[in-house]
Amino acid sequence: MNALQRWNRCPDCIEIGENDSPIRLLKRNNQYGVRSADTGRLPAGVQVEPIGDDVAIAHAPPSPELGDDLDLLPVYAADERASPAVATRRVFLRLDENTPARALEAELEALGFVVTEVPRYAPHSAWLEPASGRVDEALSMLERLRALPHAASAEPQLLRPKSKRSPSRGAPPAGVDGEN
Repeated sequence: MNALQRWNRCPDCIEIGENDSPIRLLKRNNQYGVRSADTGRLPAGVQVEPIGDDVAIAHAPPSPELGDDLDLLPVYAADERASPAVATRRVFLRLDENTPARALEAELEALGFVVTEVPRYAPHSAWLEPASGRVDEALSMLERLRALPHAASAEPQLLRPKSKRSPSRGAPPAGVDGEN
């Protein structure tokens, strides 16, 4: 399976947030994420925006000429005006507070996930990655992770571009000293 086929297998829609009021994110077909080290391998003329964590957004539809070994990551947003978010292969699983993440390790492995980290401050949570390393498999298994016994939530890791901060409220604009 080539990179474009794997990207096409990513869900067209994912839901994040609490079960009673989830936010629905739609896959953008005119953008895709890539590892920053791979941006030089993209077709000429593709505009690239680095977003941090060694990931960049390519502002173009993915094409068949992309190398099979590229790691194409889907880009999601609530609507066309919303800030894009790149889904990685990582998933954050949170369980009931009395259930340590390591207690479900066998069930997670049966679903094809590897526990990569259990935060010391939250032993009832874990960062997971699919054993295959494929983002399409991580995203397609979110509902099955949420259905696990004692699961409180399962969220994909979403990377967003850094926002530009506006001056703090109440501070005078640049060049104004506040004197009357």
